[in-house]
Amino acid sequence: MNLSEEEFRLYQRLFEIIHQQITKPDLLIYLHAPVDKLQRNIKKRNRSYEQKIPDSYLFSLQETYTNYIKQHNIKTLYVDASHADFLGNEKHLQVITDALEKEYEDGQHFLSLDQDF
Repeated sequence: MNLSEEEFRLYQRLFEIIHQQITKPDLLIYLHAPVDKLQRNIKKRNRSYEQKIPDSYLFSLQETYTNYIKQHNIKTLYVDASHADFLGNEKHLQVITDALEKEYEDGQHFLSLDQDF
């Protein structure tokens, strides 16, 4: 389905109105993990409606989020969650909660959750 120019302008105007009223977050926490880790987590959760999510879709989501963060210069804590195990390792969650107590400048800040935590 293609939108007409008039419909597109209407949606664009609506977006602009809503976007101006949305409060910018103090800090965005972006948990990043490789697609294969995401797929393993999806399989563990065993939700039937998630089981056929293609790798390409997950990769596309990651790119979309990353580009959005870069374009909008949102204060972001970018967490490498490649080795995160929030259910099995309480220290991983503690690292995140401790990070929330810190003050951050605008821009991106990086944190890695290692297996050794």
